[in-house]
Amino acid sequence: MNKKMIIDTHAHISDSRFDDDREIVIQKAFDCGIEKIFEIACEMRYWDRALELSKQDNIFLSFGVHPIETLKATREDYYKLQALIQDKKCIAVGEIGLDYHYDSSPQNINIQKESFLKQIDIAVKHNKTVIIHCRDAYDEMIDFFQKYKNVPKGVIHCFSGTPKQAKIFIEMGFLLGIDGPVTYKKSDNLKQVVFETDLNKLLVETDCPYLAPQKYRGQRNEPSYIVETLKEVAAIKNVLIDDVAQVTTQNALRLFNI
Repeated sequence: MNKKMIIDTHAHISDSRFDDDREIVIQKAFDCGIEKIFEIACEMRYWDRALELSKQDNIFLSFGVHPIETLKATREDYYKLQALIQDKKCIAVGEIGLDYHYDSSPQNINIQKESFLKQIDIAVKHNKTVIIHCRDAYDEMIDFFQKYKNVPKGVIHCFSGTPKQAKIFIEMGFLLGIDGPVTYKKSDNLKQVVFETDLNKLLVETDCPYLAPQKYRGQRNEPSYIVETLKEVAAIKNVLIDDVAQVTTQNALRLFNI
């Protein structure tokens, strides 16, 4: 594979699981051909650490309040978010969204929806791309954007919906983020989504330290492992891995205005 062609468009290197070897992990990624890393700071406790990380060349930022974090978020946090996204290295608001996997109580759902709307409004106001987290809430997410007047450009991170839902999001203008689970043996649905979706509508992500690809499953994920996702997408699409790397990189540069 040619060097300097790959972007990990979704990493959480600020996470405490990288405290012992963060710089080594970053250097390993760049050494193996990762051109840029997009650090997604969606927990308030990691915002400042992520900002510090972004001082390094080729590390870009996104700030947001993850749906699972919304119960903790204060008014001051949202004020700080609006200040942070104006940093020159900040390319998006996110990851933000809806997650009903652990708690689908009416109270939690309402708080998540309020936070999501607030952050979408912030993104639109500041002309930022959005990184959308959606888990067990795809129909609700589709309904939200069908009603929202000015749908921002963005990506449905770690897509795990149906091929039909994928088409709806793409028609709305979103790209789909493809992560390590596409390499799993029982991921037939996701493989079908990749097969049916034009390469120009896909991004590759790690979501590290989560969702390590099959080869490293059960281990801490890291940006350099994105090669496994690229290989799988190339196999599904029956194209060269370099082609997948090149197209998805161009997709990312265009989506995030870099």
